[in-house]
Amino acid sequence: MGFKHSGEPIAGKDSVRANKRKTEDEIARESYRLVSLMDLAGHEKYLKTTIHGVSSGMADYSLILVNSRHPPTHMTQHHLNLCCSFGIPTIVVFTKVDGCPEHALKNSKSELNKLLRSPDVGRKPFAIRKEEDIITCIGKLHTLAPIIESSCVTGEGLDLIRKLLFSLPKRRRHENKINRPFEFLVEDLFLNVPGVGAVVSGFVNAGELAVGPNSHVYVGPTDDGT
Repeated sequence: MGFKHSGEPIAGKDSVRANKRKTEDEIARESYRLVSLMDLAGHEKYLKTTIHGVSSGMADYSLILVNSRHPPTHMTQHHLNLCCSFGIPTIVVFTKVDGCPEHALKNSKSELNKLLRSPDVGRKPFAIRKEEDIITCIGKLHTLAPIIESSCVTGEGLDLIRKLLFSLPKRRRHENKINRPFEFLVEDLFLNVPGVGAVVSGFVNAGELAVGPNSHVYVGPTDDGT
C-alpha cells in the first residue's frame, strides 16, 4: 500500500489505462511511503501457520481484527499474547460496527479491555476517534493499544486506519545496514522449478548484492557448522 507525501493513499486503479490496475512496481515508484500488509490466519486450525508468520515475518506492527458483534474469542487472546511475546506493537480494529447493537459493542469493548490489561499483554486501551488521537498515541505504542471502530459498508474508520498506517514510524532502519556484508534470511526453498532449478525466498537483512561474475554468496550454517 503506497502513500503520497501528503498521506493520501495511492489509487490502485490506473487513471490512463481503463479497467487496468497499477502494478506493485508502479505504486512503489509513485509512493513517498510504502506499507506492506501480511495477512495471517485467525482460525484455531491454522494457529501454527500464524505463529510461523509472526515469528519469521519480521513484522513491525500488528493489526488484530475483532468482530464488534461478538466478544473477543480465545484466539484473540492467543494472537495478543503472540504479538506481545515478540515485542510487536498491537493495533485493534473493531469490524462491522454498522448495525451493531450498542450493548453488544459495549460488551465487546469491555472484554477486549480486560484482555489488553492482563499481565500477559500489559497494554492500555486507547480509543482513536479523530486524527489528533493518532498523533497522541504515536511513539507510545509499546504501552498503548490503539482501538479503531470500522465498517466496510459505511466506510467508518477507514480514513483513520489509513492515516494511522501512514503515521506509523519505522521500527527498523535498514538503510543503516547497507554497508554491512550481504545477509539474506532464507524463509522458503522451492526445488526443481521448471526451467530455473532451485529458488529461495526470504528477506535481505543487510548489505547489497550485484549480479555478476564476481558476486559470491555463502550459505550457512549447515549441519556441520560451516
